Amino acid sequence: MMSNDDTKRGSSILNSLKKLIFEDDQPQQTPPVQAPPAPTTNAAPERPQVPPAYSSPTAQAPTGKTPPPIPITANDGTTDLKEMKLKVYAILEKLNEQGVDFFEVWNAAAAMGKVEENTLKAAYTSLKFVDSSLTKDKLVATGTNYANKLKETIAKESEQKQAEKKKTEQDRTMEIANLNTEIKTITENIAKLQDDLQKKQLALSQINEKYEPRIKDIEQKINIGNAAVDEVVSEINTALHMINQSIT
Repeated sequence: MMSNDDTKRGSSILNSLKKLIFEDDQPQQTPPVQAPPAPTTNAAPERPQVPPAYSSPTAQAPTGKTPPPIPITANDGTTDLKEMKLKVYAILEKLNEQGVDFFEVWNAAAAMGKVEENTLKAAYTSLKFVDSSLTKDKLVATGTNYANKLKETIAKESEQKQAEKKKTEQDRTMEIANLNTEIKTITENIAKLQDDLQKKQLALSQINEKYEPRIKDIEQKINIGNAAVDEVVSEINTALHMINQSIT
């Protein structure tokens, strides 16, 4: 759980990563990253400038937050992958644990222009001045935890939408079966029920048109939700790989 100060800053904590979503298609030049100067024996080391919007420097054990649902089924018509990634980042903001961990290092690296080995290492070095408990093991553990939380969330959401899709398909099948039964009955009494027969045949001919748009919409929302999470989890895994390669 974040502190009161964290709550005030939470809406902007992943702004750097969010901005990178819309810069994916443009070549970027990462500015040179300078590590903080080594302290001298006669003066206290200067605290490096660290992008604001981080959690309290007092590290605490993860609280095991239950992530809120990813709105892949929202009725706002969201189908764009970049917009969906913004929603996933918003979920990450709510999952952020108190203290400095992978979340803050990842975002600080993004604030330097691009998440890569040198920016991750520089962010890690800088943030150790904020929270001395920050370690490589903590980065790997918390980053993995955030990725797992996201995967658990999208799995639950996808399961719910699959159930909704299955129910919709069952309704369609049942209605088709009912219509065919009624058509057979009407056919047997065609002389006096010709008008009813024509109406039911029309309903039957339009049954796919009635259900297919909804089924396709459900499939699209499931796919875009999974794709957004896959990209964010891939980003996390890439950062973790860089951490393992560059931080000792």
